[in-house]
Amino acid sequence: MTSKDIKILMYKVLIRPVLTCASETWTLSKINERQLSLFERKVLRCIFGAKQENGTWQKRYNYELYETFNDPNIVNYIKVKRLAWAGHLVRTNDRTFKKILNTKPDGVRSVGRPKLQ
Repeated sequence: MTSKDIKILMYKVLIRPVLTCASETWTLSKINERQLSLFERKVLRCIFGAKQENGTWQKRYNYELYETFNDPNIVNYIKVKRLAWAGHLVRTNDRTFKKILNTKPDGVRSVGRPKLQ
């Protein structure tokens, strides 16, 4: 194994699971998706480094990083984990989860700010 392979393995085994801990329950906004992608690209740039063309060093473009990494990006990884978790919830035999999952709230919420107690 080369040092790049070891660094990629360390990213997949150590950094990514810590970063996506309990991500199945997150509500991802565009800002959060952008920040996660930015962090992943920073890590990948540290792993793969710059490339040399015609005697000059140049940063890799984002598409080059993802082509070289050859794995789904962090946002897609989180979305797949969320779908898998939803599948587990649907297949579970626990009545509490089924009740929460199939509940349709009734009633009308009043307009305006809630009154303070």
